[in-house]
Amino acid sequence: MKLYVCWGTFQVPGMREHPCRIAYEALVQADYEPEVIKTHGWGALPRALQTPGRKTVEDGTGESWVPALQTDDGEWISGTSEIVAWAEQHAEV
Repeated sequence: MKLYVCWGTFQVPGMREHPCRIAYEALVQADYEPEVIKTHGWGALPRALQTPGRKTVEDGTGESWVPALQTDDGEWISGTSEIVAWAEQHAEV
């Protein structure tokens, strides 16, 4: 299982809760240990200017925004709330 994030899963001080962190924490709480892949860059850039990680996400989901989850069976889940819902439905606890 691979979780594609922007720059990390940390909380930015003084900011709202970070979407990549929320997705990561939901997976950990569901007893998963995702491989975290930092895509860097910015999702709004044209594909030619995207990082390889963002291009991988776009190939899998149709868009370059993260967080995005690639399950072990190759399914892609895009977006924080969608990843949280998936984790809750597939909890291994």
